[in-house]
Amino acid sequence: MSNSQRESLKNRVLRAPLLSLSLDKEIKKLKKEPSWINGDRNAVTLQKNSSLRVVLISMRKGAALLEHKVEGPITLLVLSGRINFLAKKESVKIKANELVVLEKTIPHDVRALEDSTFLLTIIQPK
Repeated sequence: MSNSQRESLKNRVLRAPLLSLSLDKEIKKLKKEPSWINGDRNAVTLQKNSSLRVVLISMRKGAALLEHKVEGPITLLVLSGRINFLAKKESVKIKANELVVLEKTIPHDVRALEDSTFLLTIIQPK
């Protein structure tokens, strides 16, 4: 990690009464990082507190987040590309401007059918 990346992380505000972000700018930053340039995915947490986490994720075609689960319900909003979302043996293909909502603790997979970026929101259980 470069010094400028470390500084950027130090200066990142993850929790405030009001956060305003440009998703276009965040996506551009994400795609300039070595994890994206040299790998098949990259992610950045945009907001995090005890009850809510918002994560921006980019995945290259063919990349997968294999079966996993989280303790709270989630939403997944595709910003660009197309993904296959698999939960409880049910598969849903979603593309830009489409949304998936999943209840808590349900195992699921996410697979990029093309280069894709999505916004993941996780409600943290108390």
